[in-house]
Amino acid sequence: MTEQTPTSVAVPSHPSARYNSPLPALVADFVVLGGGLAGLTFADEATKRGRSAIVLERDEQVGGLSRTMTYGDYRFDLGGHRFYTAMTHINAWVDDLLGDDMIEVGRRSRIRLQNRYVDYPIEFPGAISAFPLPTAARIIGSYIGATIARMSPKPDISFEDWVTQRFGRALYDIYFKPYTEKVWGMDCTLLSADWASQRIKLPSLMAAVTGSLKRSGKPKAATLVSRFTYPVLGIGMMTDKLAERATATGRGFVRVNSAIERLEHDASAGLWRVHYRHKGEACIAEGRQVISTIPLDRMIPMLPATPAETLAASRRLDYRSLMCVFLAIDGQRVSEDTWTYFPDRSLTLGRTHEPRNWSPRMAPEGNTSLCVEIFCQADDHVWQTDDATLITTVTDELDKLGFLARTRVHDAWMTRVHDAYPVYRIGYKEVLDQLHDHLRGYPTLHLVGRTGSFSYLNIDAVIDQALKTASELAKQ
Repeated sequence: MTEQTPTSVAVPSHPSARYNSPLPALVADFVVLGGGLAGLTFADEATKRGRSAIVLERDEQVGGLSRTMTYGDYRFDLGGHRFYTAMTHINAWVDDLLGDDMIEVGRRSRIRLQNRYVDYPIEFPGAISAFPLPTAARIIGSYIGATIARMSPKPDISFEDWVTQRFGRALYDIYFKPYTEKVWGMDCTLLSADWASQRIKLPSLMAAVTGSLKRSGKPKAATLVSRFTYPVLGIGMMTDKLAERATATGRGFVRVNSAIERLEHDASAGLWRVHYRHKGEACIAEGRQVISTIPLDRMIPMLPATPAETLAASRRLDYRSLMCVFLAIDGQRVSEDTWTYFPDRSLTLGRTHEPRNWSPRMAPEGNTSLCVEIFCQADDHVWQTDDATLITTVTDELDKLGFLARTRVHDAWMTRVHDAYPVYRIGYKEVLDQLHDHLRGYPTLHLVGRTGSFSYLNIDAVIDQALKTASELAKQ
């Protein structure tokens, strides 16, 4: 196997040269910090409404976490991003943006538990029928006990509280706890119950019991299949199109390779000056309002004369980082899964997705690929491990699991993503309240997006938030 460890991110799906030219001499209506989905959606909508917007992106490619990276004939998302929404206006918006380039995909996700693969997310009665009878009986008994105990409910403070009081201790220990702790890098007693309440569907006791009575023969997990839509060339089609559309108006300006350093606010002039470095050169972008989609703990220290207690509060916010190993593989398919989850803490890898199962155009004919996700903290020992070692580690793990023979892997690459996900550690709401109190002193500074607002939003919610913010501000 040839292992490549590039020193920069992959070649963008569209050349970034167009986003490296000098900015025009203007005071924009908006300076947008970050060129990911939230920032580009805002800029697209603002320019559509006749306003000017400058977007500054640190990386050499737009898209943020919603970008598609290209290596030769292979295309990879950073972990895979499906699109599904119940909001009619967001469906219409995506249809207008990409039209026939959005395809429908069948979803099949599994998690490896006790040396078997179980549907993910697990649902009753699948939670019962997926396990041997003794384990299933323990899950049922624990679940019934938790349901009875809920007649005298206790406060939900931690993730553990919320799950055990609704699903019982047995299913929590077997299913919820291992993967959750691996993803977030902390004990479930330290993770806020908000994460559970926002992400987990409640089961039906009747469905659980009925399902258990119907099970017969060797336990076999039912296949959980749903449908979602996806851009035919990867999620980056969405952010690339937004950047193109905003700049085509003549009112939108996108600049990549632009690292923001500090924010200067002139209240008397109603003006923001955003100081940044473009390929090492000191630059300034001026605007009437600032839209921040960058991590909140990085943005707060950029503000002028921020009090020490506010700076201390910003440091109490946690973001989880991500590393992706991309494997080029001989043969048409590794599995039928869109995602596969690996909660075992002894494994470095955490989750895989097979891009070809999302769109056949994500890999060349006769080949497939895997994106292998590794969850970590920036600068921890895993993050500091060199690319070649991590590539070897995950290919060895996949081989030992019988999931993918290492002999099928003919090339590999890696990339690293700082601050990929906000972490809902207990107490995060109080920290946000303190930061929001300080930010009220800047009425022309607005927080948008998952990392910018420190809110774990799905793609449709990010788009909706950005559209609404742009619509409201464009009227002013």
